Amino acid sequence: MGLLDFLRYLRLKFLISSLRLLVRLLVPPPAPKPDSVLRIPSRDKGRTIKIHVYNPRGGVGSAGREPHPVLINCFGGGFAMQYHGADDGFCRYIATHTNHVVLDVQYRVAPEDPFPAAVNDAEDAAKYVLGHSDEYQTAHVSLCGFSSGGTLALVTSTLFAHGTFQSLIGFYPSPSMAGDPSERKAPVPGRARRAFWTKLFREAYIRDKDPRDPRISPAFADTTNFPQEILIFTADHDISATGMEALAEKIKTEGKAGGRNVVVRRMENCDHGFDKLKKHEHQMEAGREAYSQAVDLLKRLESES
Repeated sequence: MGLLDFLRYLRLKFLISSLRLLVRLLVPPPAPKPDSVLRIPSRDKGRTIKIHVYNPRGGVGSAGREPHPVLINCFGGGFAMQYHGADDGFCRYIATHTNHVVLDVQYRVAPEDPFPAAVNDAEDAAKYVLGHSDEYQTAHVSLCGFSSGGTLALVTSTLFAHGTFQSLIGFYPSPSMAGDPSERKAPVPGRARRAFWTKLFREAYIRDKDPRDPRISPAFADTTNFPQEILIFTADHDISATGMEALAEKIKTEGKAGGRNVVVRRMENCDHGFDKLKKHEHQMEAGREAYSQAVDLLKRLESES
């Protein structure tokens, strides 16, 4: 790393660390309560990937005694915030109301670990699950993610052959890091999000990489490998909604020959991260509706298997 790159890193580290500290002071950090914690091998020698495990309460048998279908989840945070555990409520809800084991992956974030660290961790987690048919129903693995985690789920699905994953569930993902974020507009004008932090997070994550790389921006990926079943939730006050809805329509259109089922639901009067906005009851209710719809999809897939 040259001097200029090092100084750039220090700037990014200072600004993002300051924001992390501020957020921790203003908002209590996640206090997840998984059933167990799994550490799986990383492709990088000497390190492991931490995963929170949520075992299903119902269904035939019990987790640990027979293989179950799996939902692999990735948290949000702009590929920079350390929010692993923030989806605890969702993970527990899915495990309680379906027969799926939920694996919540702690992937690495920037600026300490820029692209492709997060992608590698998500891919390694998926490969681990697919390689353990004695523990998981490897023909029934689904991907899920929130915000940047939804983007990561979309990216991960394209790294494997079509049919590898049974479904993909995305909550307000951003499909592209190309272009100026300040020029993006929400379907319905609402509370403005500051483009400064979006730009900073992008710089920290991709540095000087091409933002049109499909592993960074799934909007530019070949649609061939996306799963057969896709459920996407957008929000009408979210600047990511229009791009994600366009990508969903592209996947649906180009996948007609294979009967791909792509469902997009735009949550009315909602912001990015609506299911986490505890001060806004109508948005929390929208989150509960979205969680319930995710359960319906997974239960339908269970019944069809």
